[in-house]
Amino acid sequence: MNSKYDIIIVGGGATGFFTAINTVEKNPKLKVAILERGKSVLEKVRISGGGRCNVTHACFVPNDLVKFYPRGERELKGPFNQFCSGDTIEWFEKHGVELKIEEDGRMFPISDSSQTIIDCFIKATEKLKIDILTLQSVQSIFKKEDSWKIDTNSDTFQCQKIVLTTGSNPKIWELLENLGHTIVPPVPSLFTFNIKDSRIKDLMGVSALATVKVKGTNLKASGPLLITHWGMSGPGILRLSAWGARELYDKNITSLYK
Repeated sequence: MNSKYDIIIVGGGATGFFTAINTVEKNPKLKVAILERGKSVLEKVRISGGGRCNVTHACFVPNDLVKFYPRGERELKGPFNQFCSGDTIEWFEKHGVELKIEEDGRMFPISDSSQTIIDCFIKATEKLKIDILTLQSVQSIFKKEDSWKIDTNSDTFQCQKIVLTTGSNPKIWELLENLGHTIVPPVPSLFTFNIKDSRIKDLMGVSALATVKVKGTNLKASGPLLITHWGMSGPGILRLSAWGARELYDKNITSLYK
């Protein structure tokens, strides 16, 4: 195994693949590897959008698109002005994937299959000779003179630059803190509500458009609501929990989490 690379990307998800592909397309001389701790890559892509993979949203003005995010609106304006939804559509078209727009603005591959996106990424990495190394759980990261050293559960790698695309991985957060970064404590978000109420006991499966509120707060959201055997779900509930994540956590309203 080649243990020396120009760039190593830790995390074999959509972000990791997208970063690797764009990096080598812009500079084909670079030797790049993706390290993934699991047995396979792109597993969250496979299940996203109910197995169809909702790639992006049909909102093409950066200042409007940031409003769809519950936090980080100001921080996202810069990145979206450099690469927005239209750029995403163009990127996938160049890589052989056509997207379609649904009534609610969500965009999916016309195949309605997340496998189309997975195949696109895998094909591109193979063409660009990007190494995909699975079962590589990163244990330590430290600077060694003018390069970086990465120890995994089975190997040691050396590179000039590291890109971390690991999402919610507490072990990586700890490594980043040891390197001097500050980690904002995470809280639950995008969760359904666990409600014990006899009034909805026999309404499981009922769906309706509704405006939902959390008592004792100013939190409110509208959208489809679904009554489940544990409480309430659906886009309206998920939107409310996402926008109110910090407030719900600060008020210790954890009984709603499901």
